[in-house]
Amino acid sequence: MKASWRVTISLLSLISALLLVGTACSKQEAAVSQDEAEVTQKVLKVAWWGNDGRRERTLEVIRMFEQQYPHIKIEPTDAPNSDYWTQLAMNAADQNMPDVYQMDYKFIDEYAKRRLLLPLDELAASGKLDISNLDESSLASGQIDNRLYGIVTGINAPSMVYNPEIFAQTGVALPAEGYTYEDFVRTARELKQKIGNPEFIPLGSGALDFSYYLRQRGASFYSVDGQSLGYDDNQILSDFFKLEKRLIDEGLMASPDSLKTRSSDKDSLLVNKLAAFQTMASNNVVSSSKLMNQPLRLIPLPAFKGGKEGNYVKPSMYFTISAYTKVADEAALFVDFFFNNLEANGVLMGERGVPASAKVREHLLGAMEENDKEQYKYMEYVEKHASPIDPPVPLTSTSVNTLFTKVRNQMLSGQITPDEAAQQFRDGAEEIFAEALS
Repeated sequence: MKASWRVTISLLSLISALLLVGTACSKQEAAVSQDEAEVTQKVLKVAWWGNDGRRERTLEVIRMFEQQYPHIKIEPTDAPNSDYWTQLAMNAADQNMPDVYQMDYKFIDEYAKRRLLLPLDELAASGKLDISNLDESSLASGQIDNRLYGIVTGINAPSMVYNPEIFAQTGVALPAEGYTYEDFVRTARELKQKIGNPEFIPLGSGALDFSYYLRQRGASFYSVDGQSLGYDDNQILSDFFKLEKRLIDEGLMASPDSLKTRSSDKDSLLVNKLAAFQTMASNNVVSSSKLMNQPLRLIPLPAFKGGKEGNYVKPSMYFTISAYTKVADEAALFVDFFFNNLEANGVLMGERGVPASAKVREHLLGAMEENDKEQYKYMEYVEKHASPIDPPVPLTSTSVNTLFTKVRNQMLSGQITPDEAAQQFRDGAEEIFAEALS
């Protein structure tokens, strides 16, 4: 654990040492004629994480952009989520960042403060980046210290996606609004019995959401300053572990081991109709429905009986511009196209979340079939039943998450009890925080 944390600290220290204040921005006006374009063509590196469906949609929009702006050539790069952040950290250490790259809410604060992101205020003020249709809350979420660093591509929320076909076939009642964890266990047991297939696991996810569970218990994973855990009572984590172990032991939720050969979306239990539910960010209902060629539906995660509201509205992701880019104007042009162009968004169809642009949102809703509106309806519900989002996670989160997974796996395998796992997690987390502050 210590070695892992020291590696993380070393990498971040290296990044900090290499960073320079400011970046040279190209002020040259883009050529518009084909002959001039061949001479002055600019190369723009664009990077994102996501699945195959996102790749297809994004590449199609890139082709549209290049047709409209022949003086700009896009070099696209994409990767699965975990690989993406590792590669981005290596790019940062080498000062070789993509010009435009997808950014997550939990990391935007640190990337901005390490001067890896270009402030977008001047580009917006000049009209090169039109943010006039951006929702006020989405605009604020991309601001750090009163400067704009990220353009929200969409909003989403934690959710439970389900296959309505399975409920129609079995006659099992869908959990009602406000259903609890106990209600969910009963529904899962009934589905398991009705289906009768030993390979069927009602909840195809490999885990519940502890951060969400903590919010329902009036706490948070991290303290506001990010220097300690945000809850004091070990019983909360012990109760959560007991719930997960019961679900997995009864075959009601997939075990981490059972999902090792199902890493891609197309191989998931849900897509293969071997699960009725799966936890996911709400925008992912678009790609999952497409993979199954049938509409899926969304409901919130279970409620904690007598607890607080756990749901929240989250910026699904941002597009940001590198502080090292030499083609800032062209980068802004691409982000603007991706965010504002109606034809482009007709291809994207909110796959990165419900668009944060009111103009785009209204355009898409007017052209959508009823089955395609699921995440829009869900987000309308969440906005009425949400509590404020937690602050972005601290730098220690990678090591803390690794520790959490380790003690959880030991607990699930029976090596330690839920009570022991909860205490071991706290002890290890406190050690990580202490090392980070030393």
